[in-house]
Amino acid sequence: MKFRAMMQDPEYMREFLYIVQTLSKLAKTCVMKISMDKVYFVANEESGSAAPLVWVEINPKLYFSEYTMQGVDSEHDPHIVLSVPTLNLGTALSLLRNNPCFCKLKLTNLQFPCLTVDIDATTKSSSDKSRRAMHHVPVDVIPRCDWPNFAVPVVPDCKLVLNMPSNRLIRGLIDKIKNLSPTIIFYATSSGEMNLVAETDMATITTRYQNLELRAINISEGDKDKEQIEASCSVDCKKTALFFSALQVPSNELSCGIVDDQLIHLEVNIRDGIAIHSKLPAVCV
Repeated sequence: MKFRAMMQDPEYMREFLYIVQTLSKLAKTCVMKISMDKVYFVANEESGSAAPLVWVEINPKLYFSEYTMQGVDSEHDPHIVLSVPTLNLGTALSLLRNNPCFCKLKLTNLQFPCLTVDIDATTKSSSDKSRRAMHHVPVDVIPRCDWPNFAVPVVPDCKLVLNMPSNRLIRGLIDKIKNLSPTIIFYATSSGEMNLVAETDMATITTRYQNLELRAINISEGDKDKEQIEASCSVDCKKTALFFSALQVPSNELSCGIVDDQLIHLEVNIRDGIAIHSKLPAVCV
């Protein structure tokens, strides 16, 4: 079992840091699933936790100039699955805020399994001299028999998927709503309208966004004759607010997909092949 990767693009290295920092605000540990064509980070929702289920999908060809891995079973199931402490990994990567020259990741075995982070960066405070730092982040290697318990979530087939306004705008709105209502209703139409509705004993508050881009639509047999397709779902407001407040990455595209009365799927498309996903289950109103 081997894993070695290197990043050399400063922009990509900072993005990688922001992704890990996002996960560290949502969960103490995450699952890192490594294969030849994908690297996943999954922050599983714990029972009774206020954190949403979040996972990140990375195409290693886009991030890593060098990428080598050999899984547990190199022929039939070439994967490596690790349990990684998000805060420790974020601390180890913090030097990437400066002017990084490269960042190497390697699975090593000292007295215990580690994800070794090797960074070379130029710091302004030291007359532009290079600074080298190496951290050994302890990890748990998840045995193959337990892999079914740590499967990567699947993007759901949503009835409607709309591109949303900026994360900053939505985050500010939901931060205010969470103090008024425990739930928030996402209501979308095929004409590009998205309503966020909060209901209290005293009033119903609706924020309407129009002329949004329709990314996808799945029309059922019962909706074929309708001029306008509608979808709605009520979700936990605190979980929704936590997802948006945890995001550290500059998002070029934020979309929301709705499965009627079942869940919403939020996707932050950082760039082609790099995305953060979250599924929020429906709650009873």
